[in-house]
Amino acid sequence: MDILLINPPWLTKDGNIWHGVKSTSPPLGLLYVAAYAESKGREVRVMDVNAERLSFEDIERFVSEHRPRWVGFTAVTAQIINTHRIAGIIKRVSSDSKIVVGGVHATAMPDDVMRDPNIDYVIRGEGELPLFELVDGRPLESIAGLSYRGANPLQPIQHNPPGQPIEDLDSLPTPAYHLIPFNAYKPAIGAYRRLPAVNMTMTRGCPGKCTFCNSAETALRTRSAEHLVNEIQKLQARYGIREVSFYDDTFTIYKQQVARTCDLIMERGIDLTWSCFARTDCVSPPLLAKMRAAGCHQILFGLESADPEILETVRKPIDLEQTRRAVRMVQDAGIDVRAAFMFGNPGETIASMRRTIDFAKELDPDIAIFNITTPYPGTQMFDWALKNGHLRTLDWNCYDLANSVLELPTVSSEDINRMYKIAYREFFFRPKYLLRRLRRIRSWTDLKLNLQAFRSICFARSTAPRADSSDRRVIGGGADAAEATPGLALGTW
Repeated sequence: MDILLINPPWLTKDGNIWHGVKSTSPPLGLLYVAAYAESKGREVRVMDVNAERLSFEDIERFVSEHRPRWVGFTAVTAQIINTHRIAGIIKRVSSDSKIVVGGVHATAMPDDVMRDPNIDYVIRGEGELPLFELVDGRPLESIAGLSYRGANPLQPIQHNPPGQPIEDLDSLPTPAYHLIPFNAYKPAIGAYRRLPAVNMTMTRGCPGKCTFCNSAETALRTRSAEHLVNEIQKLQARYGIREVSFYDDTFTIYKQQVARTCDLIMERGIDLTWSCFARTDCVSPPLLAKMRAAGCHQILFGLESADPEILETVRKPIDLEQTRRAVRMVQDAGIDVRAAFMFGNPGETIASMRRTIDFAKELDPDIAIFNITTPYPGTQMFDWALKNGHLRTLDWNCYDLANSVLELPTVSSEDINRMYKIAYREFFFRPKYLLRRLRRIRSWTDLKLNLQAFRSICFARSTAPRADSSDRRVIGGGADAAEATPGLALGTW
């Protein structure tokens, strides 16, 4: 086997809201990498440990039998521990396999990842071209975005200059969905209407500069509407998909492209329902009407906070009145609103969290999501927190959106965790809201999904360890530390 690509396992702790409503989505980044390598004549296998419900023993048996020449991982921060663990297993049973790690965590912290002697290379940034060049035997120093061990003992890890982002996204082949158990995937509870479903993207990058997001410094590019709709039709013909979750950071940023996509869906008579992410300053009534007619049933807005000063601090200064107008606009168009909020941003207080809860109830979206601010490596917020001593822990297990890892001077971690729990109770247990959800139940499946979500909300709590057991592990625990605990989040290359 030329290449084995692995989406490592992720687990959520009981009490984390995502433990009950988490999605299982195809690892798009890996599938793009796989498709590109296949287009160049390489044999590729994809192993999605989550979707296939594989154990570490299953992975060991597979690698021992097939002995892949190259093994590539994707990993976000909370996945990295299991990445190290599996890398150790692979080297033990197939020592000649070369191990490459990509994804946002490795891009942000290549030196830390390569402290593990089982990791041979890190690819920073987009992985399609660098991985193929590496497998193809190009000189290491010529591969943009590659990190590797050099001969200079004073600088053991060499970092090549970053690669240029792929400008023509239409030039990329369709993700290699044929390499995964397609029917094993489904979006999060409350985010889809029909199955089979798939996640897709029209764009890469984001126009925003939010301090908590890895996309803040990523160049913004888009596919053509024709290319996107052609891919949807291919997936319908092969897999019968009826639902698409668009995972673009801001799907509606290119309004003309979105409008053209909607026109093509309607002109071709495509039976499709879909959802997307957007910003409240990137929607308009005419566009929303067209989206609704083309099958859009839900839009997620990242609203973050009801405190203007906090929104300025995290570099998302959207006026609250504009947010009110946008939410009403979407609901008037007949599209559901899913609103996401964060507790524990720099400058947070009990009063600001109280305002955010009240604002969520005032807006009354169809679904509200409350997360605890998590400063992931590679973000401006992480750099600020590390520099100023505001990180409570560098145990990546705790970076799960339900645990306060920031030590803020304006509010205690205990108060953040307490308000997180209060937010879910107050929003979802309102009689008005419960009655609305009951009225929308149309089938046993609807009832089952609502009960599952209800249970998750009932038991939602922070996953923070007790104060006297906080793990202040240093960066670079390596393969031995990786044996201790599993990862917590899903990522793409």
